[in-house]
Amino acid sequence: MSKLYVSFIWHMHQPYYKDNSENLSMFPWVRLHGIKNYYNMVSILKEFPKIRQTFNLVPGLLLQIKEYLEGKTTDLWLEKTLKRVSELDDKDKKFILDNFFLLNKEKMGFIFPRFKELYHKKINREEYTPQDFLDLQVLYNLAWFDPDLRKRDSFLNHLVGKGRNFTEEEKRKLIDKQFEILGKLFSLYKTLQESGQIEIIFSPFFHPIMPLLIDINSAKVSTPELPLPFDYFSFIEDAEKQLLLGKDYYKEIFNRESLGIWPSEQAISPEFIKLISKFGIKWFVSDEKVLFKSLGEKIIRDREGFISEPEVLYKPYKINLGGKEVFGVFRDQFLSDRIGFVYMNYSPEDGAKDLYSRLLKIKKSLPQNLEFLVTIALDGENCWEYYDNDGREFLRNLYSLLSDSEEIETTTVKDFIEKTQNFGELNNVFTGSWINADLTTWIGEIEENVAWEYLTITRKLVEKREDQVDWISLMAAEGSDWFWWYGDDQESGYDEIFDDIFRAHLKNVYRSIGKDYPSFLDFPIVFRNPLWRNRKSLIFTPHIDGIITSEDEWALSSLNLLRNNKGKLVTGLYFGYDFKNLYFRLDLKDKAINYLSEDYRIFINFYSKDKTDYTLSLKLEKNPTDNVLIGVKDIIEIGIPWEKFSGFDRRSKIYFEIELYKNTERVEKLEDEEKFFFRIPNLMDEIITKLFLSKNPSQKVEISTILISRKNLYNLYSKINVTQDILQRDFTEVENRDKILKVTKHISLRELLFLIQSINDLRAFGFLNGYVLYPIGKVSKIDGIYVLEPKNILVKFLEKYVEKEKLVIPVEKNKFGRIEIYGLGTGIF
Repeated sequence: MSKLYVSFIWHMHQPYYKDNSENLSMFPWVRLHGIKNYYNMVSILKEFPKIRQTFNLVPGLLLQIKEYLEGKTTDLWLEKTLKRVSELDDKDKKFILDNFFLLNKEKMGFIFPRFKELYHKKINREEYTPQDFLDLQVLYNLAWFDPDLRKRDSFLNHLVGKGRNFTEEEKRKLIDKQFEILGKLFSLYKTLQESGQIEIIFSPFFHPIMPLLIDINSAKVSTPELPLPFDYFSFIEDAEKQLLLGKDYYKEIFNRESLGIWPSEQAISPEFIKLISKFGIKWFVSDEKVLFKSLGEKIIRDREGFISEPEVLYKPYKINLGGKEVFGVFRDQFLSDRIGFVYMNYSPEDGAKDLYSRLLKIKKSLPQNLEFLVTIALDGENCWEYYDNDGREFLRNLYSLLSDSEEIETTTVKDFIEKTQNFGELNNVFTGSWINADLTTWIGEIEENVAWEYLTITRKLVEKREDQVDWISLMAAEGSDWFWWYGDDQESGYDEIFDDIFRAHLKNVYRSIGKDYPSFLDFPIVFRNPLWRNRKSLIFTPHIDGIITSEDEWALSSLNLLRNNKGKLVTGLYFGYDFKNLYFRLDLKDKAINYLSEDYRIFINFYSKDKTDYTLSLKLEKNPTDNVLIGVKDIIEIGIPWEKFSGFDRRSKIYFEIELYKNTERVEKLEDEEKFFFRIPNLMDEIITKLFLSKNPSQKVEISTILISRKNLYNLYSKINVTQDILQRDFTEVENRDKILKVTKHISLRELLFLIQSINDLRAFGFLNGYVLYPIGKVSKIDGIYVLEPKNILVKFLEKYVEKEKLVIPVEKNKFGRIEIYGLGTGIF
């Protein structure tokens, strides 16, 4: 009688949080999970030599651990911890109070009485003493350590016993201990793999949804009516790069080839299977629903969760789509989810017994003359903070039962495939993931599709300059995590920060090829205020009186341009504009009116690359000077008429820096390495502002366009109608005749915003499966209709081409190249 074999596959992953332009990780989770679950999920196996397991270590996670160890990254939580309490300013203290309670308070924090005391002190808005802040710095970091390690390690055990009144020296040693543990991780995994107790596999480097990288249309296999992005993404070369770099990085760390792969989000497609077979990968893991969709069958479970056809699920499958045989194992979602979401509500003994008894019952339901494999695959880091003591007792009880069992044996997937003869066969695989056997978690909602638009236009722009590209940032932007948190189907509580990280990666791609990133990357996809990045201004008019008249008076300005001006006279610098004036706002460390009696003067130096320059000198006083508006009270507000900039090219960047003098002595200079700049606004900015501010959900957009189709697409004429009429969602109608494409398409306001931004910034926009070149010449507004006209060189080309090809076009010659936008000049905007 054969044993039942069980393969546990633990998935270890974090998105690439690091902004390469600043060497700063926006979240601390790599470091903090590193001293807890990345460590203890494998260290516990030393107590149970009979337990065999498989670990998936995503290369992007390994890279981040390595960057911490090499001093190539840090995070704000670490920086605020290392700062001496005596040096904390008000912003530091606010950050600590806002962020050093981010954990499962009941299971991880309140086991320390002092932590609970500090939490209630915060809730009750009681004033913190310096010792309170120091204790919170220590306890937050201490709470993330593996509980077993807190008992075994004499220093950590000392801190637990002490409980409060920690010292700066103890805090420093605690952080050193974190890095000591991080430094042992690779060798710990490597040693257990070399002993044969564990198998380590990998994922594509930055965890992208591979079917979507290969062809974005693959999302429609499972969901034919799914609205897809306006532009088309298909870069199989990127999928290959993510795969090969991940494979090579694994070999660099572990000195061997990986035979198995965890597809990101367990998402597979026929094209993905062909790809992994091409590069010699032997097996992959996906979800039970994907298997049954591939077989054309339905999963049927009884009331207790047992499957009606266990012999179908509990075995590997041979698949040959690319000329080489690949094996697939498919997880039991029900059992995996019981560990991930259920057993934390049981006692450790009862949870372990329940899982073990279920495995015994599965064994009895299977033919006894064959070997079967139950695959339990889930995140290896996130669920344990909801268990008592990080799930250590649950796992010890479970591993003890399995170690002593004569009927059930744990195994790695590699070992089972090598010895078993019991395989199924698949002639094809269904395109889907471990979420509902489809890809809708990462594409289809408005925010997700806009993110794909941002990624697509960036990727296409760098296609011919790939040797210069910051591939780390580009591939990180292709990762699944950003798209997971976009849209309404998932909520992190930090969606704005994930959005900011995604756009930061794309900005770094543009920087790497020496180009200014397009301004649409300053627009948040999650349409709430982003938390800390500079944003170019939209059009607005503040009241120049030295007072913040209302909460939203400066809401459409740039964000604070001064990132590191602590302790200086000027703490905040903002700019904005309307069609009459350029506006500045300066926040001082004290009320601005207090400086009126002193002889302060502000110099604002404006200049451009063509050597045009203009310096404005303002005395700090209430009365306007030379048609310049100035308000001095709580803050300083300045309004400068645009006629002062008549010598500048209207579309060139105008750089600026600000100097403050007291008498003849300069007391402060406000500047930036990347230079502060703005452009004089035009009607395109007005269109963008209207689209950005629109909150009318009933607005729809219909585009009717005539395109010339050659190697590139050229706009012969387009009419864009913003309407409240009911339009069919995701409607596209294409008529292709005589090198002319006539297209009618329905899109969202956000997609229109993206299209206009692309024209404004890149002189092109994505449409259908191609790229429409549009070197914009001028914009006018006639009877509420916005008219975009290209440069004359494009108009002449269109005229000659139509004449040469003798094309019959239902467009007047004087409208060639135009884009007309209707509906934005109405009262609803």
